[in-house]
Amino acid sequence: MVVVMGMAACEPVVDQRGHVEDGSLTEKIFVGSTTKDEVKRDFGSPSSMSSFGDETWYYIRTRKESKAFFKPEIIEQKVTQVTFDDAGTVAEVKEYALKDSKPITTVAQTTPTEGHSLGFLEQLIGNLGRFNKPLDRKGGLRPPGG
Repeated sequence: MVVVMGMAACEPVVDQRGHVEDGSLTEKIFVGSTTKDEVKRDFGSPSSMSSFGDETWYYIRTRKESKAFFKPEIIEQKVTQVTFDDAGTVAEVKEYALKDSKPITTVAQTTPTEGHSLGFLEQLIGNLGRFNKPLDRKGGLRPPGG
């Protein structure tokens, strides 16, 4: 029983996400003749679209495997970039694999915001003199000297 459980823990868990294809998109999209509508009809909505520059669609597929409690590892990644011209026809098709990717390092620094850098006493002293003026019985402000 223990051996069976140990062997089951070594079996990798596969997680596939993104665009599922039955062949290469570069073989099915023709530069200069395939339109946006045809690409969308045949391959579905893109995983991502460009925000600036030429209109570019990205079809992304990622396959990860994880064993037991270890961090998942990317086994396969494929990105197909389809760029369209002003007329809406395909101008360029490129494919990128996992070997083409570059690691991105994030910055751990944070931008300080006001109020969080002040201590309790500094905040308390900063509030002196900011209290509301006393109200009269009718709910209005008391006149000066009254």
